[in-house]
Amino acid sequence: MFTILDVVLEVNPDSHDLLQKLILDVVQKESPDFPDLQKVPHLHFMSMQIFEDPHYDPLFIFENNFDGDSEAYWAEVLKVLGSDLRQMFACSKAALDPKWASLFKTGSKLSLIPFIKEFSVSPSASHIGAVGIPVARIKRDSAFFDEAQKELGIANGVYASGSISDLHQNLRQWAAGKFPWFSEPETAPIGKGQQRYRFANLKTLVPKAGVVLLVFAALLVAAVFMPRLSQIIGIAAVTLLVVGIAFAWWSVATLRSLENTDYNQAKPALDPEQLADFARFEDQIVQNHLASMVLVKPGTLRSMIIHAALYALKLYVPFANYDGYLGAMRTIHFAHWTLIGNGGRLLFFSNFDGSWQSYLDDFVDKAAAGLTLAWGNCVGFPETKWLVKDGAAHGTQFKAWARQSQTLSPMWYSAYRTLTVNQIIRNAAIVDGLRKAALTSEEANKWATLL
Repeated sequence: MFTILDVVLEVNPDSHDLLQKLILDVVQKESPDFPDLQKVPHLHFMSMQIFEDPHYDPLFIFENNFDGDSEAYWAEVLKVLGSDLRQMFACSKAALDPKWASLFKTGSKLSLIPFIKEFSVSPSASHIGAVGIPVARIKRDSAFFDEAQKELGIANGVYASGSISDLHQNLRQWAAGKFPWFSEPETAPIGKGQQRYRFANLKTLVPKAGVVLLVFAALLVAAVFMPRLSQIIGIAAVTLLVVGIAFAWWSVATLRSLENTDYNQAKPALDPEQLADFARFEDQIVQNHLASMVLVKPGTLRSMIIHAALYALKLYVPFANYDGYLGAMRTIHFAHWTLIGNGGRLLFFSNFDGSWQSYLDDFVDKAAAGLTLAWGNCVGFPETKWLVKDGAAHGTQFKAWARQSQTLSPMWYSAYRTLTVNQIIRNAAIVDGLRKAALTSEEANKWATLL
């Protein structure tokens, strides 16, 4: 099970500069390899940043992507960052609340977990690349792949002389002798993890569907045994149908009117100094990080649409993209959208492979409709049609808007800095194939190409 949580805190303006310093202190102490965070066994990605907005006080966002239960995870994090986080959280407005004041008294040893839980928010929609592969297995399989490549190079004659079946059996024998875990049952089978992830959000619909079925059953009973009541229900149903059709017509007409009259930015302004900062932090490893926040357009209809759109993505994306692909691209490790501030702002985080430019180009070319659905109700987004058309398809304009909304993340951690999503999935597939006593001809050919 994967978990994505953001701790969202309003910053006390008087403590803004101190908070910035505290974040940089962690970076200077830990970077580039973050040895303390390497001790957090379930952590995939983490970031800390301050979002500035002239209309609001700053927000401190603490992003976490991890395996398993949040209670156990926070305990792991606090073992290595407890003192730092206590000082950072003390810079928030929440720390001034008498409810939490005792946590931030000098020398306090009280647990921060209740505070963290209080201000943690779950994603409105998300995507995960290497589904079903926990961080411990990612590291294990990567080490295995490196050793297997060495073995194939050193003893090339042994492995190259026979068939693929011989290669498979010989490498199985080598793995069993070298790695104790290889002979044990797999603790994290990918297939089971993918299926759990695929249907997890859909399962939340079951109780709702049950309520609907109960209502229909009650109406059916009423129609059979209570003719008078069924007549009243029939009139009410027709009335609701008429009202529903009228509301749907009004919503569509109003949406098109808003799309035709909304203001947007044909050429979003970009700060050269900020662009230089992004360039300085990006492309240091094979992965990159993106953090952005935008305002949601005002109005009841816009609010209803963005909530519905993100909920649809929350259900659809895991179901359709459990194999790691989002559209036709498989470069995203963890990405999520989160509505915050009573739904007035949309937060977006992504941990992805490759450069910022290639990432956004892929989005525009292969997933423009999904991006437009997610962001189309946000201030400044390129002009949309019918909720999913145009919008992000205006590539240059969209990328400038995305860059303008981006915030620098001075603290960003990856547990596996040298690995892409494709490499993680490849390594796992090699191990899974090798665990099988025998492969079919088709399986063997696919498995051999991975090596």
